[in-house]
Amino acid sequence: MSNITPLTPPAQPASKRHANTSKPSPLPATVAALAELDQIIAKLQNPLTHHNPTALRLLVERLAELNQEIEQALSTSNQTLARTSEGMQSLLDLLRLADGTPLPARQLFSLLTPLHQGLLLARYQLVGRV
Repeated sequence: MSNITPLTPPAQPASKRHANTSKPSPLPATVAALAELDQIIAKLQNPLTHHNPTALRLLVERLAELNQEIEQALSTSNQTLARTSEGMQSLLDLLRLADGTPLPARQLFSLLTPLHQGLLLARYQLVGRV
């Protein structure tokens, strides 16, 4: 059994909720957007869609929105990874300076735990599971 506290996924803001329900989306933005992207591509491959310019325009507009959602999710995850990387570099610098000085396991554990949590958060932001 691990002593690391499991990551509690962050609450989603109301803007990320499905329009037809008050419950938050069970998937992070990237997974939900990619699933919808697949559906729209399938619709665009249907020749019947091309006969209705309004439907085609709406699908293209939704593609643009999905692109923006995916970019935002990737940017958020990238920022999380950047912060975690900075923390990892700080820890490596500390360990380099502590060469020859014994560090108790509990102290190392407390230094590594936030980095582990940051990696789990970045993974959750991308794929929805830790």
